[in-house]
Amino acid sequence: MLIRHCIQFKNTARAVLYGKNFLNGKVSEPLNCCCNNFQKRLLRIERSRRNIEQTSVSNQILYAGGLPKDAKRMEKSSLTSEDLLEKLISGLSADMYQKHRVYKNDLMRVIDKVKALNFSSKKQQLFLIRCCSELLPDETPATRMALVQDVWNTISSHAKFDVDHYNELLKVYIANNRTIIASSFINEMSPVKPNHTTFELLLKALSEAGNINQTTEVLSNMKSLGLSTNENVFNSLIICHGKAGKLDGMQEVFTMMSSLKIPKTADTYTAIIKAYAWNKKNNLVIEQLSKAVEKGFVFNEFQIMDIVKTLAGVENYELVPKVLKFLPEEILKTPSISPYMQIVSTQLVFQNHPLVALEIYKCLPLPSFGPKDDQGLHGRSLVRDCVKASMPSSVIALITQELMSSGRNPIALQNASECALQLGKVPLALDLFTRMKILGMPLRPHYFWPILLHSSNTYGEKGIMNTLSTMVTMDVKPDYETIKEYALPYVSFTSPQNLMKKFMDTGLSIGVVLTPMMETLLSTGQTRAASEICELFQGKVDAERIIKPLYKSYLMSCDLKSTIHILEDMSNRALDKNKDWVGRFLCQFMKSRRIKEDINDVLKIATALSSTSVRISTAASDFCISNLPENYKDAEALKATLIAITDERLVDEEDMFVQNAMPHPKRMNEASLREHLNELEAKGMNTRGVLRKLLQQYCREGNLNAAREIADKCQKEGVFLSAGMKAAIFDLHVKMGELDLAELTLADLSKSTPNFVLDEYKVIDFATLMVYRNKIDQALNLIKEQSKKRRVVGGRGVSANCRRLVEAAHQEAVNEFVRLANKYNTTPLKHELLVTILRHMGEGRSEDVFLVSEKANGRYSKMVQTILNTCKKVHGASDVQLTLIAALADVGYRKTLRKLFLDPSFRFHPEALLRRCERFADEKKIDALEAIAECSRGVRHVDTPEIYSLMLDVYQREDECDKALSLWTRMQEAEVIPSQKFIRNLCSLCKANKKTLPPELSVLLEKQAKSATV
Repeated sequence: MLIRHCIQFKNTARAVLYGKNFLNGKVSEPLNCCCNNFQKRLLRIERSRRNIEQTSVSNQILYAGGLPKDAKRMEKSSLTSEDLLEKLISGLSADMYQKHRVYKNDLMRVIDKVKALNFSSKKQQLFLIRCCSELLPDETPATRMALVQDVWNTISSHAKFDVDHYNELLKVYIANNRTIIASSFINEMSPVKPNHTTFELLLKALSEAGNINQTTEVLSNMKSLGLSTNENVFNSLIICHGKAGKLDGMQEVFTMMSSLKIPKTADTYTAIIKAYAWNKKNNLVIEQLSKAVEKGFVFNEFQIMDIVKTLAGVENYELVPKVLKFLPEEILKTPSISPYMQIVSTQLVFQNHPLVALEIYKCLPLPSFGPKDDQGLHGRSLVRDCVKASMPSSVIALITQELMSSGRNPIALQNASECALQLGKVPLALDLFTRMKILGMPLRPHYFWPILLHSSNTYGEKGIMNTLSTMVTMDVKPDYETIKEYALPYVSFTSPQNLMKKFMDTGLSIGVVLTPMMETLLSTGQTRAASEICELFQGKVDAERIIKPLYKSYLMSCDLKSTIHILEDMSNRALDKNKDWVGRFLCQFMKSRRIKEDINDVLKIATALSSTSVRISTAASDFCISNLPENYKDAEALKATLIAITDERLVDEEDMFVQNAMPHPKRMNEASLREHLNELEAKGMNTRGVLRKLLQQYCREGNLNAAREIADKCQKEGVFLSAGMKAAIFDLHVKMGELDLAELTLADLSKSTPNFVLDEYKVIDFATLMVYRNKIDQALNLIKEQSKKRRVVGGRGVSANCRRLVEAAHQEAVNEFVRLANKYNTTPLKHELLVTILRHMGEGRSEDVFLVSEKANGRYSKMVQTILNTCKKVHGASDVQLTLIAALADVGYRKTLRKLFLDPSFRFHPEALLRRCERFADEKKIDALEAIAECSRGVRHVDTPEIYSLMLDVYQREDECDKALSLWTRMQEAEVIPSQKFIRNLCSLCKANKKTLPPELSVLLEKQAKSATV
């Protein structure tokens, strides 16, 4: 179940190296952008065909920047379902024709869409089946077979299967080496009749398995049906004899071809060569290749790659380079690898033949690099495939070394390290780092960011310290950002001084850790702790980074003494002593919008500084004086104090007090952005930055019409959409309830910039919209997937989004409950559903919160009423009261429960209540039983002693004598007279545990014994 306190995301995406490069100098490829050159295709988002004014009327916003009120019912997509499916499939088709491959995630997205629509055309069905072949080179045959089975089951509900479907299925079987029985397959086709192509494919499948008997049977069936034989049939027979190891039988096939006057072609020679290759007849393989060339045949890349895969299958690696020489001349003269050869290379790697894949690259000429060319592109796919396929580090090192030494890819080892980091393979990454160090290649701190995150998630603080120690061992000095963003957030600040010592024990210097430690403490208002570590650990301080956190920390803590100490240390130990850091600190107050409230703090600080040796520059003093608020009563005293701590010898060379400058677009409001946009357009300048800010501003304000206008303008003018702009457009579709377009935009964003991380607000809102559209599983999968990329600290904003998500889930659960109740005349899980909603109304805290929420939150009150009305409809009015009693008791809302028991109009059957209590006892819910017992005290028709007996039964089963005695004490305090059964059972429990009976219990036991004798 989704609970707002439980939605926690992990921050792994920050590990993808923020534009820093593996290489110094010329190479500009960032570590986190390795696949950009392979993912140029962008999905074009069709503009909305509906009128903006109509949209605004029907899309009322529940909250600023929120989802529509009627998000569940809205169907605002400007694309029909069929058009959207065609768009998704066109993306797969483009990958197939351009790259000779498709991607599993894209394929799964299309399959899910077909399941949702229960519709697809015949062309689309055949395409989806075809995708489960070698078009998925990085998937195992078993995975591809599972996918094709999923596709077949999905389309079976609406497809009219014909021979084309089965022929396409046969091609997938062949590609995945699926063993088939011809007669069984033909029977499964019934009532569809096989055609000539079907029999050809059956022969091909059987020939790949070397099954001569079944091949003969299929040929007999073809003959009986009057189907002719052609070259494809004979080629299959040649391969069949080869796979069966009966090379003599191939001569009979040649004789039959001659008698039928069927000439040999390049395909025939390919079949012959594959047969010889399978039997490791190396001389015959080269002989047939040469013979074919002499006769004027030219082998294409598909035929040569087919032979190479056969050689790899029998581990005959030595012949591969010789066979590759027979590739077409234009391929052998082009340095870049063709898409099909690259896919074969990927397939070979995942079949554990990486050295054969390397030979494919080695047969190509060496690339030449220009000054702006990406030197890491050639062979990058091979290296990444090796990492993904979990090849041993020794194999990866061998391949990368070959690529680097030959000049094909000077940064192949960095490519491998990068991929290992992105896939979370930390041991492999560290091993590759060691190899980089041995080779004298540079190691930079940001390479270790993913390792720090992985270590923190796995081993906690100890993992962080071990990783930092490893960095020091490798002579990699952690920089400020490494410590601040990737170490400090994942360690304990219970004792900052001990934490500093732990950092020192890893081999780090004080100067590396001191500034980020102080900044982190100051950002949480721990001014005194920051002052203490600054005093205890003597090191240089980066004053520029400290000023703003110190200003904010002072406002939170009001710790004047510690602030002055930090200013003194900062002035004496700043990295750059040519600047007036104390003066800049005072200017932070004067620049603040809250200067009228904070001006007394400036006076306090200036007065405290006057008793120290710290002084400020004239420029800082003048700036503070010139920005004094009007009518400040102590203005003269402050001026005098500022003048007193001014030293004319101090000069700040930089102009830090510039006023009336044009604000940056980040600080402009909507009107200023509009004006700035018009100005840039008039001058013919780049408007992308302003358009992005406007788009984000409108989305944030909930002005969806204006946001749509800006988005359309970007598309119309062909403005390049950055990842941030696409994220804003995605958020726009979510807020307008356009789920399909939001999915398209997210898919485009993930493909074009795979390392971009959406903020948690957009993710949660998207999941909420999915829930409203009854896509619960997809919403949960989205949250699980995104949780691997981030860690959210929390806050009111995120909590509000999470509450809306949980509310949507609750509403859908209630709707499903009502649907099942109406359909089957039963109320499944009514108690659990009602308890969940009541507990959420109290926000998991107290009944007082629930009582307020009951009046303020009409949505949840309506859900509760819907559940109770449904129970009344199915079970009658008497069940409603019992259902409500049980739920209130379970959540512990005793005030409300007591109020119900005392209400004379609130009637229920006592025996039914007792049965409900027996169920609580079976479930060992003592708190619920005690709530009913306490709240029903004094109500005549409730057997309160029997409820206490049920609680005692639970303690007896668990053999918890102390709790049973505590229950007896509470009964005495509540003046509840125990039943005879209760007394006997409690005495038995005490005797079994050798506990002394309480005096009151002994008296009652004696009375009971006397009554029995009388």
